[in-house]
Amino acid sequence: MEAIIKICLFTILLLPVLSVTVFGQCSDAGVCQVGHLLNDGEESDFSFSFSYKNGYSDKDDNVTFHSFQLNPQYDLFSGSKLALLIPYNFLSGPGGKVNGLGDLILSWSQELFSDEVSSLNASLGLKLATGDENKNPNLPQIYQPGLGSNDLIFTIDYNYNEFSVGAGYQLAGGRNDKEGVKLKRGDDLLVRTSYIFSFDDFIVTPQLLLIKRLSKSSIQDLSSGGENFIEVDKSDQLQLNLLAQLQYPVNERYSILAEAAVPFLKREVNIDGLTRSYSFSLGLRFIFK
Repeated sequence: MEAIIKICLFTILLLPVLSVTVFGQCSDAGVCQVGHLLNDGEESDFSFSFSYKNGYSDKDDNVTFHSFQLNPQYDLFSGSKLALLIPYNFLSGPGGKVNGLGDLILSWSQELFSDEVSSLNASLGLKLATGDENKNPNLPQIYQPGLGSNDLIFTIDYNYNEFSVGAGYQLAGGRNDKEGVKLKRGDDLLVRTSYIFSFDDFIVTPQLLLIKRLSKSSIQDLSSGGENFIEVDKSDQLQLNLLAQLQYPVNERYSILAEAAVPFLKREVNIDGLTRSYSFSLGLRFIFK
């Protein structure tokens, strides 16, 4: 009965977070999803999470997103963790419906230093172009399940008690093969800070995420026959998001996870199709010892 009451309380606490009408997409390109692993105090050799993410672009594009994500994590040795993010995406809008495997993200996180109150961690990640950016060649990039580039991601985080500050960099892997677009994104620079709040069995981690696209995206200039490329105005603007992550350990074997966010600043133009007017996710994490 006590567990049921706590789960109900978790749902009540979660509703205000999920009811926001605008979600500032951190960077589905991947830099926000590497490093800064959720910490629920459980030590395990292997964990596995399954989550569902729902989102909506805006009224201009009118595209709805559904993504089912698998995220296994394995402790290689003390202070070292290997993680894999596997998304399968469903996209629908006025142009039609598209579904397919998204871009996989493989990452390795290593604790560089730790004592009783602080730690320093670094992560190296690869975003692999396993999603097809031409799944439906007749539809724009926003309908495609993948971005079409292999990117390198690096993050570093310093933790002091419950407070954390970190930075990340995503090196965009070049121009994709999207027909009529040939998109080349700029690199992303991320600065983030967070604080872990614990009450009863709940863990709430709000984060401030500052993301700067370091150069404008460029696409084919179709007026020149596609032989030249042009920069997309306002595609390099600053983003500032407030992200909230919630965890509730139901027992020693699994936990409930949830995530939502709101923007303070957002880019006006996202030619890569990453803009969301709302988004939330809910999932379960299974722990194997």
